[in-house]
Amino acid sequence: MKWFLYAMSLYFIAVGSCIILYTGETRGVMAKMLKGIDQRVLSAAPFLFGIAFLFAASASSNPWFIRLIGLMGIMKGIFIFFNPRDTYTELTDWLLESLSDQALRLWGIVALILGTAVLSWII
Repeated sequence: MKWFLYAMSLYFIAVGSCIILYTGETRGVMAKMLKGIDQRVLSAAPFLFGIAFLFAASASSNPWFIRLIGLMGIMKGIFIFFNPRDTYTELTDWLLESLSDQALRLWGIVALILGTAVLSWII
């Protein structure tokens, strides 16, 4: 499952870089993706990627952290699917409309660091 960790770390690096450099355009792409898909269908992606992270943990020198990412992905998928008190919709609206560009760039930096860390931990 090294290939999965390579792919996801490069994805995190690419998305983090886009968020940092092209904040407004990235926000527009995220709006199209998040608003154009039914949330129950969308919930399958983090759930399945979380399971894949759990299986790929053994290919890392820090498997506990990869498992933590996997468990968070599974919980996120369950959260999006059930959407208690319409919280997911409120969070999406906050992310796309109210969050400042500086805060969004901070998340881009976090994604860039996370991608680099996972890439460096692959055995």
